[in-house]
Amino acid sequence: MRLSTKHANQQSVMLQDFTGGLNVSCTENLIADNELSEVVNMEIDSNSKLLRTVQGTNTLYTTTEYTFKSAAFDILNSALILFTEDNKILATKDFYEVKEVGTLTGTGEVITAMWEDGILIASGGKLQYAKGIEDVETIETSPEHCNGVYIRSGRVLIFDDTDQVLFSGVGDETNWTQDSNDPSASLFAQIGYKVGGHIMGMVNMSKDILFIKSNGMVFRLENEYPDWRISELGRNIFCKGTASYCNIINNVLIMSDIALQSIQTTQEYGDMKPTNIGSKVVKEICKLSKTTKLRYVPSLNQVWCIDGSNEFVLVLDCNTNAFFKRRFNSVIVDVMAINNDVYVIKKNAVCKLRADNIFYDDDKPLWFKMTAKTHMADYEYLVKRATLCITPLNYDHRPKTHFDIGKVSFVLPSMKPIEINGKYKADKNIFVDSTGFVLDDIQPITEKDDDIHGIQTLRQSKRVVYRAPDIKITATGCGDSFILNYIKADVVEV
Repeated sequence: MRLSTKHANQQSVMLQDFTGGLNVSCTENLIADNELSEVVNMEIDSNSKLLRTVQGTNTLYTTTEYTFKSAAFDILNSALILFTEDNKILATKDFYEVKEVGTLTGTGEVITAMWEDGILIASGGKLQYAKGIEDVETIETSPEHCNGVYIRSGRVLIFDDTDQVLFSGVGDETNWTQDSNDPSASLFAQIGYKVGGHIMGMVNMSKDILFIKSNGMVFRLENEYPDWRISELGRNIFCKGTASYCNIINNVLIMSDIALQSIQTTQEYGDMKPTNIGSKVVKEICKLSKTTKLRYVPSLNQVWCIDGSNEFVLVLDCNTNAFFKRRFNSVIVDVMAINNDVYVIKKNAVCKLRADNIFYDDDKPLWFKMTAKTHMADYEYLVKRATLCITPLNYDHRPKTHFDIGKVSFVLPSMKPIEINGKYKADKNIFVDSTGFVLDDIQPITEKDDDIHGIQTLRQSKRVVYRAPDIKITATGCGDSFILNYIKADVVEV
């Protein structure tokens, strides 16, 4: 008699590639195999390209006296400048002394630009000049309404409440007097003559400057005075708020209420082309407020979309153009990269991303969560074996961390030192699973300390009999930092 062919269509399903990132534009069963319908505090590892938990934070400074709203770094004086909700300006170099150095002249979004001996600050009032931890100087000769600041060809550019861009005199941030007979004197340009709307922001784009207007139009300034040219780049490119844009090398991102537009140079007649790259996360973009900031973090090659009113941050991975979500244990208002470090500004604290893979924030463990594509069968799926493989990044294991393939649950392999010949090697990274057996056959294991090796990958496999019309794959936990190597299941449709 021939053997039954009932399970001849058995297949091994391995989930390893999640570079598609978050996709909330459709149901869980319709997303791609490399996408996630939910992902919190996980991202793509820059080296292995596998999914991993994000870095935790280390708190550098806390305060109960001030509430921060944004920050800037004075690279010339190695000083961190902090701006508070009551418009105070603080400065520090080492966090041992955080000094109040002035008050903002306006109440709008704070925009800064590096200039000569420090940074220029525009907040809606007169322009200000900060030099490290010295008192901030107000440039009294500057225009009354400076809503943004930019440096180009030795001139300071600001825009007002209308459609005008004002240029300072060459090399002089205090010279705002116009003189038609002097080409080095102050200048002005009108952006979008008679089209209405006001300027919301200006940002560099290759050799040009882009001006974002409130009517959904974007204009482009090319060349230098007197040979400059102002032309329309596009329409229906709306901007959510006065800080909802950023520059990424030769690209510009502009977030609206329902889209994230990427404007990049193309080879088509040397022009620029806007593209919506946020179609998979429209629901998440709609949740963000008008105060959302877009911040590029070069050391991570990520763009953080910071709402400023909650703990969640929508993150764009520029390596894969995929989205992920971070969740801190308190409200975050800004982020910046200083050298190779990433500083996270919270409402009442300044933190730094940790390099030791400790999955904590505000001295409390962080939670992660992920939901992969749900596989649906015409009849039923039978899961016969399931395997989980991870690389732990620390050894602070918590039993709350688990992966689920349908109703088949995996707790992260237990990580406790092994007993060898009656001697407890508490200081060695030799680990066993919950049954007490060594997870991998690592040789040699002897009483000599020099011969004891630690394993780098933990793998757990289960033989199961689980039937269901659909297979949902999820994971959740807290405090554990790891790289997810793969989830594998032997399944057959019955």
